[in-house]
Amino acid sequence: MKLEKLIKSLVFSIVLITSSCKDLLDVQPRQSIDSSTALLSEEGLSAALTGVYDRLQSTALYGRDLIAIPEALADNGRATNKSGRLNPEYNNQINAHFANWTTAYFAINQLNLVLEAIPKVTTLTATTKNSFEGQASMLRGLLYFELARCYSYEPMVIVKESDRGAIPLVKKGVIDITQVEKLPRASTNEVYDFIYADLTNAIEKLSTVNLSVAYANKGAANAIFSRVALYRGDYANVVKYSDAALASGIGRFQTKETYVSAWRSANQPEAMFEIAYQTNENIGVNTSLQTTYTTLAELGNTARTGGFGDLVPTANLLAAFETGDVRRNLYERGTTGRGAAETECTKFFGRSGALNLDNIPVIRISEMYLNRAEALALSGKEADALVDVNRIRTRAGLDPKTGLTGKTLIDEIAAQRRIELAFEGHRFFDLKRRGLDIVKLPINLAYTDFRVLAPIPLREIQVNSALKQNVGY
Repeated sequence: MKLEKLIKSLVFSIVLITSSCKDLLDVQPRQSIDSSTALLSEEGLSAALTGVYDRLQSTALYGRDLIAIPEALADNGRATNKSGRLNPEYNNQINAHFANWTTAYFAINQLNLVLEAIPKVTTLTATTKNSFEGQASMLRGLLYFELARCYSYEPMVIVKESDRGAIPLVKKGVIDITQVEKLPRASTNEVYDFIYADLTNAIEKLSTVNLSVAYANKGAANAIFSRVALYRGDYANVVKYSDAALASGIGRFQTKETYVSAWRSANQPEAMFEIAYQTNENIGVNTSLQTTYTTLAELGNTARTGGFGDLVPTANLLAAFETGDVRRNLYERGTTGRGAAETECTKFFGRSGALNLDNIPVIRISEMYLNRAEALALSGKEADALVDVNRIRTRAGLDPKTGLTGKTLIDEIAAQRRIELAFEGHRFFDLKRRGLDIVKLPINLAYTDFRVLAPIPLREIQVNSALKQNVGY
């Protein structure tokens, strides 16, 4: 039996278990092995890890939702209602939110099993063992971070009267229903400590001789640590790990001349970690990022309609671009094939000429300069912070700023972050981690509103009495 055919039924996803160990691993067709060797050999461990990378392609994760929904929930994206998709999220309707719980916990369980199995496979070389452990640790830390920022408050801005903890920390792999633990939500600090430990282990184990950015690598692990530390308000570590990521050689900071063309290449050259899709893994015209963001099938050709253009930039975002900003060239007029023509984002535009087929950068090198700039500014090192934010400005074709301090400097960093990372899944989380209200039409959402947090799936609450739902759901 091939591994991609093994899952027959799913139980609640906190620790996701079914009938036998044969039913545990769901490896997509890219790589298949006989189930008798699963997790008992180098081939089996490799296939299990491949299965996790495949899970990351899911629409509920980086295939769409973790990239597009943060723009819809916040003030960057406006739903056009051309297909009805993302309209509830744009209107911040109750229960219209992230739904990555199940998929993420399935992947975490698979990673737990891999990490537990690695020491038992005695034929692994030290290099291979470290590679497997480093990859699994980075991916688990990243998935826990995504769950934490969707379902709980960040450490610096907890709303105490509404705080019910972060997320359950499932640390053991499960292959039988009798092993299921009904875990409560761990505290925010416990979750961040666990993520720190995973990323520290990943950095230690991953080689400086890196694989493709489609796989976990040392540079990416440092970059993700930088992001996590920023959310925690741990500014010394933001600087430390941004420095390490920038020194890693992973990702190439672009120039003013190459910035737009970088988004047209099959692989985003700034990517430090990206979700890679093969031809047979095309998400398709309904939910891909290309169809979500634009109606265009060809750049500059408004006579040919491709996608739906469900989410377009708000007038407020477009007004934030200064004259001469090359990043504005990634936004152009769409077609009338689905309704009124709109200005649309074309960051995701079908790599290698194939519609709806894009590799998705999870983290780019430009973010490292922005993370470091914010951390330096908030640590009192304003001159150094201004150097970093001016790297982003001058690369965009803008004049550097001089003499910025205090709130003016923080506001400039936030403005550049908004424009630089627009439609890449940051805006909602950047407002949320700073405890800021979402100000937009048709609704202003206060940070203290319960809709800032995603609802835990009802089935999880029903089967686990130790698990508390978020307030308001």
